[in-house]
Amino acid sequence: MQKWLLGLTIVGLLASGLPVHTEAAGTGAKKMPTPGAKTHKGYLKGTFDQNGKALFYFDSANYVNEGTHIKFAADDTEDVTVYETQSDYLKQLVYERYDAVSGESLFFPLSWKGRQYVEINGRKNTSFTVPFKLERLQPMRDVVAKKKATGQSTSLIVKMRTTDSDHAQLSRNTKAIASETIDAGLKMEKFTYSSVYQALAAKAKLAKSADVTYVELDGQMQGLGVDPFKKYQWSLNNTGQRGGVKGADINFEAMKRRIAGKKQTTTRVAVIDTGINPTYADFAGRVRMDLGYDFVHKRQLAIDDHGHGTHVAAIIAANSNNTYGMSGINAKASIIPIKVIAANNTGSNSNIAKGIIYAVKKKAKVINMSLGGGFSSLAIEDALAYAKKQGVLVVVATGNDGTSRLSYPARSKYALSVGSTNRFDRRSTFSNYGDGLDLVAPGQDIPSYLSDGESAFWSGTSMAAPHVAGVASLLYSLKPTLKATEVESILKKSAQDLGKTGYDKAYGYGRLDADKAVRYIK
Repeated sequence: MQKWLLGLTIVGLLASGLPVHTEAAGTGAKKMPTPGAKTHKGYLKGTFDQNGKALFYFDSANYVNEGTHIKFAADDTEDVTVYETQSDYLKQLVYERYDAVSGESLFFPLSWKGRQYVEINGRKNTSFTVPFKLERLQPMRDVVAKKKATGQSTSLIVKMRTTDSDHAQLSRNTKAIASETIDAGLKMEKFTYSSVYQALAAKAKLAKSADVTYVELDGQMQGLGVDPFKKYQWSLNNTGQRGGVKGADINFEAMKRRIAGKKQTTTRVAVIDTGINPTYADFAGRVRMDLGYDFVHKRQLAIDDHGHGTHVAAIIAANSNNTYGMSGINAKASIIPIKVIAANNTGSNSNIAKGIIYAVKKKAKVINMSLGGGFSSLAIEDALAYAKKQGVLVVVATGNDGTSRLSYPARSKYALSVGSTNRFDRRSTFSNYGDGLDLVAPGQDIPSYLSDGESAFWSGTSMAAPHVAGVASLLYSLKPTLKATEVESILKKSAQDLGKTGYDKAYGYGRLDADKAVRYIK
């Protein structure tokens, strides 16, 4: 009887660098044989060593023309594990999704760049034959669990009146256990207290100080060739698949034809989210990890440990026509990954404010924020005002509560707010609407990458916002001298009117139309 094991790749060592292309000395890895041209099947054959192990390697680039995944089989006496990189194999780091579902089938995604390793374990000094097959699978139907914030923060955000104000003395007087500067230019500080009760007492005291403009609790928000998966990207080309309405898309194909041959420059887009996994072949040359930052762990490499940020970034800028996976909207977008949301899908207002300021200073022209919460933040509002003053366009998802009130910061006057539509060109039932809504874009059942090598369909205004950010960055790529106000105006004027004639609170100025938008570029 055969046993099938389901496994994905390992993300634990992404911080150590990109995949290694040469074998490690002493691994003894053998090259995986080429599968049959017609059957797409092959066999890993050999004899286990004295430790009961055998090791093979393969390069995804050799297989992506024939499949999206490699499926491995083993009998009851064998176990198969696939590692994303040589480093992961040497340290035996196994991704948690692999451990959680052992006992079924092992499908390994071919979206990574570089060399992967297959380890087989069995009885020592015995021969083995493990079949494998190239398969084409559609993106997963992955469910994003909704998680509540983990309690009230014990930190305060304090806005000082002048740069000469003694914030250190205020911190000591209110018995803060730690303090840090969020941004000196904006005169924002963060004071941390050992309990929520001490924080509230300090808040009341600080509010009376002549040196303080405002003080607020540091609350939390949530993260809201022919490419094989492109046929599932209805948001780019809706042909009526799965009963949708033909043409209920962003007019991507017409836009591509219109700009073919035109000069485009690189435009920086900051994705303020959970970070990004940069090791996909579809992200080659697209992600500036050297410019990014992780405000959650206070380090430069903003590695995605959730999946949300990677999903968002690929919608904006995945490489197209390279046979690996999907198509992004702007091939000239350069993504700056800024991690402010932790693995549990929550992030503090102070980190979000820092992320916005950081993105501006790294010369992003567009900021995508697929995150939000119910309560406003004066600190984030200050950061957004700073971005606006510096000429940066900030695109924000409206939220997924299905209510007639936008989440924050989508309802900020400094944000371009984006709600979600489905494949029928109707507002998604989960999409927040109401006062302040600017645009809608496809956001339901959108395929893109996760942080672990797989592609998955996700739904949310989080998926709608990067469609707008991607087209906005495309406009900048065609004409770098555009101002943010001009880009915002073009996106609104070119939108496909839905719902009531003219502006309405259900669809804003309408559904994003990339082709009409680029017609305004002269």
